Amino acid sequence: MKQHEVIAEFYQVRVESGELGAGDVPGPKRIASEWRVSIATANRARTTLRRSDLVTNLNSALPLGPISDMDFAFRFLTKVQPRNIDGCLLWGKALDIGGYGRFWLNGRDVPAHRVAWEYKYGLISDGMELDHVYLRGCRSKACVNTDHLELVTSAENNRRSVSAERWRSSIWVRTEPDED
Repeated sequence: MKQHEVIAEFYQVRVESGELGAGDVPGPKRIASEWRVSIATANRARTTLRRSDLVTNLNSALPLGPISDMDFAFRFLTKVQPRNIDGCLLWGKALDIGGYGRFWLNGRDVPAHRVAWEYKYGLISDGMELDHVYLRGCRSKACVNTDHLELVTSAENNRRSVSAERWRSSIWVRTEPDED
């Protein structure tokens, strides 16, 4: 059994026994710290839990709730930087360890790009994620421009992420002249 599966099973057993509420599963930073694993492994454990029928209401999977025009205009938009050369609207405040903007909404800390999407288009369907589309000019996970986001499955988002990383890592920057 892989490490993220062991962690997911640990929390699932506690939820099934009633020792832990489904919404009380710790976040990725705490899981990573307590289990001495990477944030990526902690996120995989939470994703495994989220996919189970038992634990479906982890914070990041919950609908954000109502977003009022006043709340959005006065609190959200004041945290967005002016459009950059790539057309990105970068989040100018708190970022998580992965580089995504964070916003406090309806008593929860949620991804800022998700707030922007749900404000414009409505709730995100179960099993779908937002992808920052590299081919649309998006170069930053902190971008909240909904024109740079696309609703995709988790598998598609992961596939695109790997492809974008491979493309970025293939670019070489020459820093010293040749010695001919």
